[in-house]
Amino acid sequence: MIDSSPITSWDGAGVFYTFAGGGGTLLWFWVSVILCIVPLLVSWSAEKKAEERHGNGE
Repeated sequence: MIDSSPITSWDGAGVFYTFAGGGGTLLWFWVSVILCIVPLLVSWSAEKKAEERHGNGE
């Protein structure tokens, strides 16, 4: 069962490149970071405005 692969030799094997190491990866990393931070800032701002509108809770 373990030795049941139809591949018997690696001669002539090709390479399949992906974009995992390209320069675009860094761009998408920062886009994802910004997309995580923006909602936090928006919610923090909304909470601050609501607190000012309703007083400080005293």
